[in-house]
Amino acid sequence: MKKVAVFINSLRGGGAERIVSYLLNEGYKKFEFHLILLQHEIEYKIPEDEIKIFQLEEKVTLGYISMLRMPSLAKKLHNYLRENNIDTLFSLLSRPNLISCSVRKQGWKGKVIISERVDTIAYYKTKALGFLMLRLVRKYYPFADRVTVISMGIADSLARLGIKNCKVIYNPIHIADSKLQHVKKDEQFTYINVARFEEQKNHRLLLKAFARVSDKNSRLLLVGKGILQESTEELAKQLNIRDRVEFCGFQPGVDELLQRSHCFVFSSDYEGFGNVIIEALNNGIPVISTDCPHGPGNIGSGDQGKSYHRRNRSG
Repeated sequence: MKKVAVFINSLRGGGAERIVSYLLNEGYKKFEFHLILLQHEIEYKIPEDEIKIFQLEEKVTLGYISMLRMPSLAKKLHNYLRENNIDTLFSLLSRPNLISCSVRKQGWKGKVIISERVDTIAYYKTKALGFLMLRLVRKYYPFADRVTVISMGIADSLARLGIKNCKVIYNPIHIADSKLQHVKKDEQFTYINVARFEEQKNHRLLLKAFARVSDKNSRLLLVGKGILQESTEELAKQLNIRDRVEFCGFQPGVDELLQRSHCFVFSSDYEGFGNVIIEALNNGIPVISTDCPHGPGNIGSGDQGKSYHRRNRSG
């Protein structure tokens, strides 16, 4: 049985983390999976008895201080891969990707596949000292055997950094359970958004738009958690809509909430793809979305080859 190490920050709530849970649940009978985490946090259901879990980082480091630990973590990962005779290392998200590429640079002979899931340039332009991360991407990503991306827009972004060996593989989804009870048309009209509370997701724009909805009996479900949740709740109070906005927290599965809603609303400034849009459509509800790079416009048009550019959505 082929041995595959899957490397990610953690399995806390998030799109990449959900994809890893799909991969582990669907593939553990075909591969010997080793799940490598920087932090041992697991919020999705995975076959823990069937896979080996290894925490790479004993002490959590945050921000750009974590970059200084990359060489030592790469050495530790290199040793684990060699001792367990791993054939393929598959990593997701920037920090695991950089560590994985560093392992290859150190001479590990297995295959390294990395997955970039957001517009690298757009994301790090918003971060302090983000230019340092972009330099590391330029230096280390070429060591990967294959760079996979979830949209053509991300491939275009990486190409601007000199990374050209990209393969577009779109995110999978589970087919929605048709047995779930859909919302009735005469029930209170319900909008829903599923996203982490962070700047990229632009909940501020979403709340300001919801405050202008003429149907004051409608409600908005916000599914997720994050560092901006408290300020988002405060904004809802300031806009006098707090009694109509429900903060649902993180949910490992959202099909039931989606099918209890009339419309999905998506307010991101940029995305890798925007898989929650596909999940909403899969559950049979319409979507209202910002035209942000790189996903919503592509999904709506059915043309995955185009790149869509940001329009004014300052709110």
